[in-house]
Amino acid sequence: MKRRSIFIACLLTVFLLASSACAQGTGGDTGFVESSLYPVVFFADTGKNYVGGEDKTAQIVLSEGASVASFSVRAENAAGETVAPEEVAVFDEEALTVTAVSEGTLYIGICGEDGSVRETVTVTSLGAYPSDPSFDGLRGSNGIIGSHDPSLIEAEGAYYSFSTGWRNGGNEIRRSEDLIHWELVGTTFGGLSGSAPGGNSWDEEYADVLAAVKADSLTEVDFWAPDIVAAPGGGYWLYSCAVGPNEGAYSRACIFLAHSDDLTPGSFSYEGMLFQSYLINGQGNQVNAIDPQIVYDAEGKMYMAYGSFNGGLYISELDASTGLKAAGMNRVYSDEEVVAFNDERKIAGSDGEKYCGTELSSGAMEAPVIARHDGVKIYNDDGTVKETVDSRYFFMSSYGLLASSYNMRYGISDTVTGPYLDYAGEELYSRYGYDGTGYKAMGAYQFVYADGRAMSMPAGRYEAEYNVYAPGHNDLFTTSGGTNVVARINRYYNDGENAFSGFSLFINQYYLNSLGQIVINPNRYAGERLRTVSAEEVAQITGGSYQGVLMQETEDATSAPRISSAASFTKTDANGGSFTYGDMSGTWTIFGDYFIKLDAGEDGDIYYGVVSPAWIEGLNAAGLTVTAVGQETGMALWFNSDPTAA
Repeated sequence: MKRRSIFIACLLTVFLLASSACAQGTGGDTGFVESSLYPVVFFADTGKNYVGGEDKTAQIVLSEGASVASFSVRAENAAGETVAPEEVAVFDEEALTVTAVSEGTLYIGICGEDGSVRETVTVTSLGAYPSDPSFDGLRGSNGIIGSHDPSLIEAEGAYYSFSTGWRNGGNEIRRSEDLIHWELVGTTFGGLSGSAPGGNSWDEEYADVLAAVKADSLTEVDFWAPDIVAAPGGGYWLYSCAVGPNEGAYSRACIFLAHSDDLTPGSFSYEGMLFQSYLINGQGNQVNAIDPQIVYDAEGKMYMAYGSFNGGLYISELDASTGLKAAGMNRVYSDEEVVAFNDERKIAGSDGEKYCGTELSSGAMEAPVIARHDGVKIYNDDGTVKETVDSRYFFMSSYGLLASSYNMRYGISDTVTGPYLDYAGEELYSRYGYDGTGYKAMGAYQFVYADGRAMSMPAGRYEAEYNVYAPGHNDLFTTSGGTNVVARINRYYNDGENAFSGFSLFINQYYLNSLGQIVINPNRYAGERLRTVSAEEVAQITGGSYQGVLMQETEDATSAPRISSAASFTKTDANGGSFTYGDMSGTWTIFGDYFIKLDAGEDGDIYYGVVSPAWIEGLNAAGLTVTAVGQETGMALWFNSDPTAA
């Protein structure tokens, strides 16, 4: 995670500072380089002065030996209108500091002696808390409703979500400028009556897909959970899975590769076949060829994780230049050959092992995703760095029943192929069922606040209050700005009897705690940014009143989500104090910029997490959220500030 004190370029010396503005231009080479670091500074926007220090002021450091004649400063407010710089942030030319004032952007041109701008530093000034994200209006056919099994990519100046499509022209494509507001823009293959690129008919171009799933036409095929990644040779690779007609006791699926130059709906053309499955109902020993997810290891090797229930989850190395399996075998096989590969998949050196790859886990799970984080710092409880892990891999999958008890679990490894370990240091693939299946990052829950208000859908397709049911089949994605988000399914039950009503795309932010474990913000992403949080802010923002939710090891069915209970935080010293939550009580400590430790005492667990600003639905207000994970149980623990109880 990035600190909010941002240093631009290297250590430096400044020869000359002058106050006059300089002209725009490219100029000659005097040692300036375009900076890739853009500081973010925060101002207090809640009426309480909790923000200060490094979060309020950023220092700009210029490259060594740079000759600076002057600065050219321009500012835009939140609406993109040009305003006086001091209305957004105060730039001190002598101290080279920027102090936040209000929301907007400051552009600081660093000018050489020839009067041209050699480098521009961009400083974003934000409120300490997210503003109203205007979730209203997201419910229609062009919003988040109906999006299933999302995969994210940042490209073409925006964010795209690729998701399951049911016989409607391929995988659905949605576009967003901010990861909050989404528009359905089309499907990967254009439409059922359309033609593939080059004028070929669908059935001609995708003949391999039809053969693999025993379908007569692509109009008989469902296109499930895809993954979308940049192709090294330009354009984009789509890893999609096709599921054909169910022939009574048999079902078939395949994972295939398609390519597009620019993500335009209807522009994806077939590249090759990767995996097939031939499942016999009642027999759970076959690997299901669905749910592909791509990950690169620290050495640049490319892998695909895939699978769903049945024979478990697997990972296979791909050729990073072609996007197909590194071991070859990229063609359509007969049902008999596919069954033979599955029977031999655990025999080292066999064609089955080459075809299927390496087992990641077994049991009632699906939708694997692996996220790599580099330079992961592990902290002591005083905020000092204990060690730095070069690369850490997080393997997350969804357990339980898709429409009811779905929940998200993960394990950790130092290598992409595992083994992945849970909170007890045991390998995930050695555990079965709902017990002991890794850190439980999210299950069914609802926050209900002291005045009775609860999480609720805005006006639109689903009117009633909602719980978070069956969260899962998620992607783990890091934006170019360093924000980590979870894109997942959310389901709705709104008729008063928990009848299934629909599903949608949800975005949550996630963080790495001081021990390098994933913790997820339980609130829908609203553009919040990590910043320094003080013990005073935790204890005083709502008079120390919170609502808490603790995940349980047991199955979270739709009839039994985790409903929040009142909690309180009291400050007793400079860095923390005591807390109560239901029958739980203990102490809490803030350290580092935003890390928190909660110790529930001899009969409880110790939870490590992160404190972050959040937009709290149901209250329609900004506040704080605490998200942590137990070290003995692996269970997620959340708290949302509750002003209605203050």
